Amino acid sequence: MKKIKYILFPVLAMIVLLSAANPILAAKKRVWGKTVVTAGAKSGGAFSVSARLTGWKQYLNVSFKGVAGTKGVNYELVYSSNGIDQGAGGSVNPSEGNVSRSMFLGTCSHGVCTSHKNISNVRLTVTYQTASGQSVTKRYKVRY
Repeated sequence: MKKIKYILFPVLAMIVLLSAANPILAAKKRVWGKTVVTAGAKSGGAFSVSARLTGWKQYLNVSFKGVAGTKGVNYELVYSSNGIDQGAGGSVNPSEGNVSRSMFLGTCSHGVCTSHKNISNVRLTVTYQTASGQSVTKRYKVRY
């Protein structure tokens, strides 16, 4: 009978401890930065923009080409998440050349990021100034 107590007690204690344990979940740490696509010629060329969602649709990668031929580029991403408008924006200097920006569709605080859910109506607005000083605005609707 004593042998059963010595075997039964540790087994029951282990079952109780394992059943009470909750898994710990943490968000992936977000690393902010830019990715240089090409050095490109300083003469510029035609300015163009291309955007692509990543596989899990958490990031929008936007490539800017021909930036050296402009006086500067501003961009703004606006989307709805659970019916509430969210967004991000920034700028590109002509000295940066052809660059790519990765925009996270979510929110980050203290190195922990959480992606937004139920995303719809994704819009990208790009405004740039030509070398002659003319301001051009292009609006894109991104399929989500």
